[in-house]
Amino acid sequence: MGLEGMQVGATARQSVVCGPEHFASRIVAGTPDVFSTPSLGALVEKTAAEWMAGHLEPGQMTVGAQIVINHTGATPEGLTVTAEVRLVAVDGRRFDFEWTAHDGVEQVGYGTHQRFVVDRARFEGRVAGKRGGAGSSGA
Repeated sequence: MGLEGMQVGATARQSVVCGPEHFASRIVAGTPDVFSTPSLGALVEKTAAEWMAGHLEPGQMTVGAQIVINHTGATPEGLTVTAEVRLVAVDGRRFDFEWTAHDGVEQVGYGTHQRFVVDRARFEGRVAGKRGGAGSSGA
């Protein structure tokens, strides 16, 4: 399909049912059993990344570089959170998205997300290089 199929203005969406694995209380003790901000960010990133994956050439992958999350509403267990990402700009390897999220009752979030297309082997080589250098004292 190719990245040329990623047209500014195009959208993608994914949904998840809010369950205990998404609760804010799993991250910060004493907080409510509602859909957490990190879960919202993960849904947005997953939506954009999986959509882009269908347009990549062999050997390419995308990485998230930035996400801005405005979490504006609490979602209790059992409601479905749907994220919609809209491609707003492409600059070389950089893809900029705006996103919104809704839980069937109200909009619960909005923001921006940025992804870059990278060479998988080169990326994995850099990560492996960091692993090899971990723990060395430099002495």
